[in-house]
This record gives sequence, structure tokens and C-alpha cells, in this order.
Amino acid sequence: MEVFRVSKNVWGQEMLLGMSWDLLWVPVAAAFAWIALHQLLRLASRRS
Repeated sequence: MEVFRVSKNVWGQEMLLGMSWDLLWVPVAAAFAWIALHQLLRLASRRS
């Protein structure tokens, strides 16, 4: 699995074309986990 897609230009230098969509679930899952944790901490502090 390639994370970054690269190509070579006419001078032989590597150019970044883009990123793979295969790992998109990682930041989405991290955001949902952060939101859930934040809500649980708000509920716990409200009960105290």
C-alpha cells in the first residue's frame, strides 16, 4: 500500500501527486473517539 503517490518530472525530480485514500479511516476514527471521550468526561464532571 502506497501512502504517497509520486511521479518524476522531466528533470528527474520526484513530485508529490497525492495521498492514498486507504488510511482515511484513521483520522475519522480518532475524531469520533475524541468526541466520545470528551462527552464522557463532560458527563462525569457534571455528576460530581
